[in-house]
Amino acid sequence: MRKKTPSELLWIDKEKKVISCDETNKVLNENFSEVCSIIQNALDDAMLLGCDESDFKDKIKKLTENLKFSIGKR
Repeated sequence: MRKKTPSELLWIDKEKKVISCDETNKVLNENFSEVCSIIQNALDDAMLLGCDESDFKDKIKKLTENLKFSIGKR
């Protein structure tokens, strides 16, 4: 098993156990990194265009709270 870098997150499964598959963790960390970059870019754009930072963050928070699994059934 490879050593985790500080920027990598631990992911938890449905049974509240740490996911130990390196490839799964790699995919999840890459996806998370992409989401972070997109949100950071959107925040930067919003601020440059005069948006209130708190308003933007509130909208992102609501967006994530309303996400639902969308691929078939769980």
